[in-house]
Amino acid sequence: MNLKFLAISDTHLGEDCSLLSFPHGRQHLWRELRRAFSEKGDLTQPFVVDELVLVGDIVERTLASTSQIITHGNAFVQTLGSAARIRRATYLIGNHERAGIWTEYLGRREGLKPGQLPIPDITGPEGELLVRYGRRCDPNDAGEDILSIFFGYPYGSAWRGIERTGILDFAIANPVYATQFQGRTYVFTHGTHFRPDVVQPEWIKRVIDHLQIDRLIGHLEIDSSCDVRRVAPSQGLLGLEREVTGFVDTLWPNSMNVPTPWTDQLWFLITALRGRLSRHRPSPPDSRVFSRSELAEIPDRIPRLVDEDGAMDGSLRRMAQYFLPHLTQSLHDWGLDPCLPMTLVYGDTHGGGWGQLDGDRSIRVYNTGGWTVGNPKSHPACQVFAVDEHGEEYLLDVSFKDVRVGGDNLLELAGRDAENRR
Repeated sequence: MNLKFLAISDTHLGEDCSLLSFPHGRQHLWRELRRAFSEKGDLTQPFVVDELVLVGDIVERTLASTSQIITHGNAFVQTLGSAARIRRATYLIGNHERAGIWTEYLGRREGLKPGQLPIPDITGPEGELLVRYGRRCDPNDAGEDILSIFFGYPYGSAWRGIERTGILDFAIANPVYATQFQGRTYVFTHGTHFRPDVVQPEWIKRVIDHLQIDRLIGHLEIDSSCDVRRVAPSQGLLGLEREVTGFVDTLWPNSMNVPTPWTDQLWFLITALRGRLSRHRPSPPDSRVFSRSELAEIPDRIPRLVDEDGAMDGSLRRMAQYFLPHLTQSLHDWGLDPCLPMTLVYGDTHGGGWGQLDGDRSIRVYNTGGWTVGNPKSHPACQVFAVDEHGEEYLLDVSFKDVRVGGDNLLELAGRDAENRR
């Protein structure tokens, strides 16, 4: 089938606990994409994707070195480019990529000197083009590092292929990519601006201030003063961005070339405190693609983010209260009809799932899960969102249950890293 959108998030390439940092994991994803979306599941035929959306935390800029993210970022993009014919790609910034990628991009775009911090900023609804028809168009060479990470610029085979064919557009976006299709507004966002620690950072501030964790295991001081609850909806997404930048950039700083920075220890401590490592998801028996109408029939496999009584998952409650009003204001400012039915796709939580918010307008929601093994006994929610040319929406749930690397199960192999670091 031909797809209008294909979206994936939270691959955290460069981390050893990411299933897609392993060649066997990427090969398995290639095979399952072909089976799900090629005509009649023909593995010999690529499918067409109008818009690939990378919904944040694609590379692990906080916890992995530059060499690691370039190696795995290049390999991942070549995997997707081999599975499908992609016409446009949009890269959204996640919380693990902001300080090392977005802030540096802004600095170069504005022509700042190294070390100067740019004023927090957002992109328009369609992002900012770095490549158009296979040719660079980024001002002040601002996107050079990004193009290196994903395409091996300037001499990598992926980049040479883009120049040769001249058909790819590639954009960067923060905090949303928004467009309208088949009478719906599609909004993609990582979810950084409605994380629990951004909305209510007081507990982190207490832990850090009273135990002095940042001084104990590192030399950077975390700015935990942000609280998005004090940003008026009339300020739009730019107001949220200005509120969260200091906190997010200091909690997830750029690792540069240090493969195991102090933030690795802090991040795992905070993760453990929030109980994320205690989640357990059984391995799905096989990979399957589900249409939206089929998702209600499999609550044990792909969770509902909104139950039948209207009770919402915590991430959606925060989204509806602290993000949606600002998003609506920005859609209006951009000239996009804020009253159209909406589909919102986000990542960050690694939990996966789907749901619907019924209020002034109908909002379909999808979480695209994650690809890192935080608990060796739990299968991550490896999910890919897709929309076909007729507007039908799908979730592909990928199972790595039987993928092996030599004599080892890939899930167990990736899980060993999480165990060792914990």
